[in-house]
Amino acid sequence: MSANNGLKKKFSWAIGVGFILCVLSAAGAATILKVTNIRGADIYKEAMVSQPFTTLPLNFILRADAKSGEFWKVTVNLNGVWTAGYVHEFMVTEVSESEAEGAAAPVRSVKTQEELAAEIQVKLVEAKEMITQRKDLAKAVDNLMLLIAKVFGLEDLQKQKQLACDIYLWIGHASAKQDDDAAAIREYRNMFEVDYRTAKNAAENITDSNTFRLINTAEKQYNGVFDGYTLQIETDPKEAVIKIDGEVKGRSPDVYTIQVPRVTLEIEKEGYKPIKEILALIETKTTWSRTLECLGRTVRVSSNPPGASIFLDGRDSGKVTDFEIPFVPYGPHTLKMKKEYYADYEESFTVSEGNDPLSKSALLTVKDYAPVRSWGGPEKKLYISPKALALDKSGNFYVADESSITLRKFNPDGLLQSSWGNYGQQFKPLKIPSGIAIDNKGNFYVTDKQSCNIKKFDKNGQFMNEWGKRGFKEGELNRPLGIAVDRNNDVLVVDAGNSRVVKYSSEGDLKKTWGKPGYGQGQFSLPTAVAVSRNNEVIVIDQGRIQKFTTDGAFIDSFRKLGSDDREIGRALGVCLDGDDYIYVADTENNRVLKFAPDGRFICQWGGSGAGVGQLTTPIGVAVNEKGSVFVLESNNGRIQEFRMPSK
Repeated sequence: MSANNGLKKKFSWAIGVGFILCVLSAAGAATILKVTNIRGADIYKEAMVSQPFTTLPLNFILRADAKSGEFWKVTVNLNGVWTAGYVHEFMVTEVSESEAEGAAAPVRSVKTQEELAAEIQVKLVEAKEMITQRKDLAKAVDNLMLLIAKVFGLEDLQKQKQLACDIYLWIGHASAKQDDDAAAIREYRNMFEVDYRTAKNAAENITDSNTFRLINTAEKQYNGVFDGYTLQIETDPKEAVIKIDGEVKGRSPDVYTIQVPRVTLEIEKEGYKPIKEILALIETKTTWSRTLECLGRTVRVSSNPPGASIFLDGRDSGKVTDFEIPFVPYGPHTLKMKKEYYADYEESFTVSEGNDPLSKSALLTVKDYAPVRSWGGPEKKLYISPKALALDKSGNFYVADESSITLRKFNPDGLLQSSWGNYGQQFKPLKIPSGIAIDNKGNFYVTDKQSCNIKKFDKNGQFMNEWGKRGFKEGELNRPLGIAVDRNNDVLVVDAGNSRVVKYSSEGDLKKTWGKPGYGQGQFSLPTAVAVSRNNEVIVIDQGRIQKFTTDGAFIDSFRKLGSDDREIGRALGVCLDGDDYIYVADTENNRVLKFAPDGRFICQWGGSGAGVGQLTTPIGVAVNEKGSVFVLESNNGRIQEFRMPSK
């Protein structure tokens, strides 16, 4: 390529005139133009590479006949002679007749070669200084682009090449300083296309490493030996989203061919800290590898029973227990589990920083109960006036009844064990039994409301001992009702007439008394029933309220209130706890069973007045076996009903 041809090519690229002019249309009125470029406007004989024949000053008025591409064909009055020429659209602005009045200025004569070269040098130095000092880089580039046309007005071809290469070099520098590597490479390549040897000389003193890489890439492109930079991206874990210069390219690991030696790389993956880096590709092949910084932890969610739907922060995860949620961000969260027939489980928790999985488990409790079978009933006359119910570890039933045989045993299938207690002879001392409790040895303790004492029997129903008498002093009783045995085999009795709880040893020795009439903490209003938790906490039912104590009588908590609405308790005569310390209350007044969590949270209720299946009339006793079946003793219906979770 000749130097002049190279310059013509670059000039065409720079100002957009590399085209064959179409025939200018002479139709229509002339357009009025005003020179608006502060340095004036050059007029050319042709809309191609040529030396301007004159330069018009700012605000000079021109009349244009037509336009083709980026050039206006204009008529210029030079010393009384109208001469046609071409002006670039960048130099002028269309105006009206009124705006044009008085705007014309004298025409300047064309510059000499020395003046033109000097002007180019001055403006080039000004632009270099602006770029070096990073002052208005965009303006510096515009000024340099305007110099390209002027360079071709020089007759000295060597000076043309030197100045053109220098101009493109500094336009490239300006683009690099604006972090536009693609534009910088393009300008540096233009420099090589003007003249390869001159370009090499212009770039030989470059010391900045990034600029050197850009020029090196441009040179390879010019020589046709550049295939791009190979960038291999790897992350741990994989499948991270890859963005290059803001555009999504794919997922890690992957390999890309990059045409510029510097790119902005972004890595994004849910649950991990995003990465944004500017990469300088020094080598032809570069491997970028990172271990991503996790912003959360795996959470193992389990439930008993399994199969519960998992909700995290109010959103359905679409998974069921047991399941590992692979990422939960650090910070506070809400976990919820739902399963048919079971009460919803909800927990607030915080995911702290760490590497090991965090485990969250839930013990689900049944909230839907259906009747499955019953013993007795108004017509079967199994019981005359039943008062209390108990279950032993083998699943046998014990019913206290105000009848000639005051204590009866039924096997798990509901069959009467008539020989137990010597066919009822051992229970003759019982007058009006009101409560039953069984210790871990199988011994029985029965409160006698009429005799105001406690009678003890062994597991075979043989009478062993009795203690207590009617009175108001410590150790004395007045209408004893509910009874329970704690984990130490101490006996706890609800002394209803004295509004207190009395604690005895298994042999009848008085150990503790607490409570007095009232509605405050640790006080009682008509207490009726008692039970003991796995943690040896004592649960006492009084007027519409559940109170919790230590086994030595220290108050812990109370919840519920008197009433018939959901979550309220009426006059209740029975209470029990299951193996997970959920509380079941026989709400005698409201003919239903209520279930509460150990912290007092309402779970469910069932029943309703009547003698039909699943209905309840005056329920006075409740017990739960190891399988979760709930047995309810009804006084007026004279029966026991078993309730279980519904079957599908």
